[in-house]
Amino acid sequence: MTKRIYIAIGMIFVALPAAALGQQTPPQPGSAPTANQSTNTLHLPQGRVAVINTAAFAAKNGIEQLIQQINRVNDMFKDRSAELEALRQRVEALQREIQTQGPNLTPQALAAKQEELEDLKVDLQRKKEDFDRDYAKAFREATNPVVERINAFLDKYAKQHNIILVINAPVLSQAQGLVYVDPGLDITRAFIEAYNAANPVTTARSGSSGTHR
Repeated sequence: MTKRIYIAIGMIFVALPAAALGQQTPPQPGSAPTANQSTNTLHLPQGRVAVINTAAFAAKNGIEQLIQQINRVNDMFKDRSAELEALRQRVEALQREIQTQGPNLTPQALAAKQEELEDLKVDLQRKKEDFDRDYAKAFREATNPVVERINAFLDKYAKQHNIILVINAPVLSQAQGLVYVDPGLDITRAFIEAYNAANPVTTARSGSSGTHR
């Protein structure tokens, strides 16, 4: 079975060949291995172990195709993002106004401003939920084809460099399962440069900066 390496943004999964794992039955203590047992001996593949930082793919000087698509999605939602920010600022301004001027307002005027504030909060929450849902959908549609190409390229890259296991540093680090990694095991920069060389962007760059919303 061919070794497969699967990437998602921020995570990486590696499956070793099934033949390498086998169906080993451990011998009973004190018993000699039989001829049948000897055929089920565990055979580990020979090769390198590498570490990669998938978070760097979408950061500055990362994978250009991926950055290009993320920037395109950000541009699509630029106006809606600005609208949300303006609405958030209106909510904060009205909150400050109620806090500072509330004691000097009539009960009716204070109640009107509080009602206006609640309406603005509801509107902000609804628009934010719509924005997050639409952005996530557009992000997946724009980046999934690139992620699939990264998957295929990493599989090819690993075979070419005799790599049998790729460890995603951010995932293990977040789980506090990564204490030390020899810098010589890190293939992040080499992989990004190899991918960019083999898959150049086809349109003018919209910037090489990292992603944010």
